[in-house]
Amino acid sequence: MVKVASIDLGSNSTRLLIGNVEKGKILTVLKRHEVTRMGDGIDKNGVINLDAQKRVIRVLKKYFLEIQKQNVDRVFVVGTAALRDATNQVEVVNRIEQLFDVKVNVISGIEEGYLTSLGVLNDLKLNNYLIIDIGGRSTEFVFNENNKVVSISSNIGVVSLSEKFFSNLPISNSELKSIENYIDNKLPKLENLSNREIFGVAGTFTSLGSIHLQQSQFNEDDLHHLEIDKNSIIKINEEVLNFSEAKILSTYKGIDPKRAKTITSGIFLATNIIKKYNIDVIKVSNCDILEGLILKNY
Repeated sequence: MVKVASIDLGSNSTRLLIGNVEKGKILTVLKRHEVTRMGDGIDKNGVINLDAQKRVIRVLKKYFLEIQKQNVDRVFVVGTAALRDATNQVEVVNRIEQLFDVKVNVISGIEEGYLTSLGVLNDLKLNNYLIIDIGGRSTEFVFNENNKVVSISSNIGVVSLSEKFFSNLPISNSELKSIENYIDNKLPKLENLSNREIFGVAGTFTSLGSIHLQQSQFNEDDLHHLEIDKNSIIKINEEVLNFSEAKILSTYKGIDPKRAKTITSGIFLATNIIKKYNIDVIKVSNCDILEGLILKNY
């Protein structure tokens, strides 16, 4: 048995998993996430700004103290869309590597999808599936076709969508159609989705699950493999579109308060995805790239 940590430097959140690994199975020791908004302002300025860097480094300091405390044998770190897109990627990566004596691997959207599928499928035996990972600046679609895993990454996520359209909440109904058209043009053409099991991963779907269950406090254990039907998602979307950020915070006690800025865009994106691909039911998965990153190496 070996104790391993994985860290995801995401566009919206920075996340940590520490687990004991044996024979290709992970026994979770702890899991942490904090909204750090690394992707803030990249569309406008092209860089990961200093405030965003400070937020990420502040969280990483806490994570590496925990890693040291847990006597972790190996640490794997990946950067996703924010680092992929930023013109100061090298500068930011070097800073993190020097501060924490760790290698940061900036991965492509396609690789991100593959790693996510490894995590989701680890505890499942599926023959026909579609995995949807809504992130801060990209959304991945992973599915099996002709005995192969296909990963498609689209350049759309909750941070970039929120900055472009949802900076002032609630938005007017007159704006919705143009946003729907924008999303539709960003999403890939997917066919043969009939009879597939559909899984949603990452913060938008876990938050959606928490809202669906009307949790007064976030409980991840109740969300794993939770089924949410199409009509419930549409109903939640219609409700949240009418809420200000303050109303979101006061109504949805189970979600991370720092997600209040992006939950409207996230749920709106999720709703447009299920409509576009005619998805009747989606299951939430707590497993994702963090588990996949470990399983790729063990």
